[in-house]
Amino acid sequence: MIAGMTYYQIAADFLLYAFLGWCVEVIYHAVRHGKIINRGFLNGPVCPVYGFGVVGVFAFTKAVLPAMGVLSAGSGGSAGSWQELLVLFVAGMILTTLIELIAGWLLDVCFHARWWDYSRVPLNFHGYICLPFSIIWGLAVVFVVQVVQPAMESEKGIHIPEQYGWPILAVLYAIFIADCIVTVMTVAGLNRRLAELDHISQQMRIVSDGLSQKLGSDSITAQQKISEQRVQAHLAGAELQERAQEKLRIRREELEAQIVSHKVFGSGRLLRAFPTMKHEEHDGVVRSLREKMRK
Repeated sequence: MIAGMTYYQIAADFLLYAFLGWCVEVIYHAVRHGKIINRGFLNGPVCPVYGFGVVGVFAFTKAVLPAMGVLSAGSGGSAGSWQELLVLFVAGMILTTLIELIAGWLLDVCFHARWWDYSRVPLNFHGYICLPFSIIWGLAVVFVVQVVQPAMESEKGIHIPEQYGWPILAVLYAIFIADCIVTVMTVAGLNRRLAELDHISQQMRIVSDGLSQKLGSDSITAQQKISEQRVQAHLAGAELQERAQEKLRIRREELEAQIVSHKVFGSGRLLRAFPTMKHEEHDGVVRSLREKMRK
């Protein structure tokens, strides 16, 4: 037992609410943007941050708050009076906001990208969290603790005995872990391609600027000296630079196709799933890719 919950309850609730959180994200994105897309960071239908958040809330309301005398000890985390509901709302808001802050910061540090960004929302903290969504999380916690979880635990809820549930959870967690590994590899590959695209863009600008400067100066020199051989030599140099430019352009198109072509799995799905994602090092390249994806 941990915080009034068995290991089986913790394992099952984590996956259940990670899945329900994913459903909420998909519905929210479909209503707001008119597009149906896998909104999770992982490829599977789960958002782990929701699983961590809800399990953390259950532990807090079943063990910590009753121990502090805030909720009645026999309530199992359920609040009765409006004072208890208010405490549950505030505690849930603080806890889930803290989890969202830690998750956003860790993803930023590990993958050099801000996967969600509240910078344009009032009362935000470095774009990781914001007060309006914190209030929504608090209300969601009250709804889950007071309505959803009691319905799950009631006689009408779905109850799978542990002897059957553990094998099912073992398979689901094996898939979950494999999905985590694949996603980490996908993001690492995306970062490598973004870095190469950024380097190609810089090289193309250098070649283009050099070509413009060379053609301009050579035209002036040609007019002044009227030397046919000199003009031909400079034109040959310009042609070599144009070929180099073309090679860079072809490689850029190959990399862009590799990134945006994966609409269901892979890097293209991630860019679609997180339309406000900001890359710390190659954000200009990410914005350019999004423009191409909209066409």
